[in-house]
Amino acid sequence: MANGIGAVSSTQASADLIARNNIILQTSAQQTAQAIADATAKPVSTTAVDEFEAINQQLQDLIDQAKINNAGGVTEFQKETNDVKVDNNMTARDIGILRKNDSRLNLFSALSAGDSADVFKFKVSNTGFTKLGLLIADPTDKEQFRIQIFSKTSGILIADNDPDSDEAYATYQKLEAGTFEMKQGDYVARISRMPGQDTQMKNDIQYAVQLTQGTYKNDFDTIEKGYSDSQDAFGFATSLANNADQLLAQLGAASSFISSLPPIGSSATSKLTGALYDALF
Repeated sequence: MANGIGAVSSTQASADLIARNNIILQTSAQQTAQAIADATAKPVSTTAVDEFEAINQQLQDLIDQAKINNAGGVTEFQKETNDVKVDNNMTARDIGILRKNDSRLNLFSALSAGDSADVFKFKVSNTGFTKLGLLIADPTDKEQFRIQIFSKTSGILIADNDPDSDEAYATYQKLEAGTFEMKQGDYVARISRMPGQDTQMKNDIQYAVQLTQGTYKNDFDTIEKGYSDSQDAFGFATSLANNADQLLAQLGAASSFISSLPPIGSSATSKLTGALYDALF
């Protein structure tokens, strides 16, 4: 009798186990299907996968750029601008057009003592992942430095390195990482002192800003000097340096900043590149 009962219990146990396994399989299949549906429903631009792909693309860009550099395929351009007494969108100095896998924009300037802000403008010709590099001559000034990116057309704030700027700060972090997809259009970069920092504007803050979209074949340096009465009142006049010696002689404080960067290349652009890459990797 005991053997019979044992046989029946074993059979029932097997049936129960099979039934439970079937339920687990069905539940797993339903959960998997729901997970796939949820993932598909998410906007592609907001997924971690896209950011991972953007970082991978940056690494590939570095390899491709090295090949371009080694082949001597980069043409460098330099121009000077002058600071203005009143900085706003109307007096913004043009630093160039950012073209995907074609151009790189480099800005060298300073917030001199008594200078509350600098305003520059640039155009993005292709929608794509954009990287912003920032270098401050004196690292102790970094907490005093603020950079904001606005849409020139709408005036909407896009990115802000002030941690209190919420969504704009999150966008700035993506720009630093090269994982922000900047739309085609016209933009304004406003550079100022962080709220509550150096309220009397005594410090002279020398800085460099770099914008890239993938690789580049054309490298544009904009080097801003101080305000000059001999230039037009709004700072629109620009001129090309006749030679490197003359350029360095005219840069004043900015030249000492450029010279202090790691001597990786003969141009300000090369030194900025080396300094930024050394900081990132």
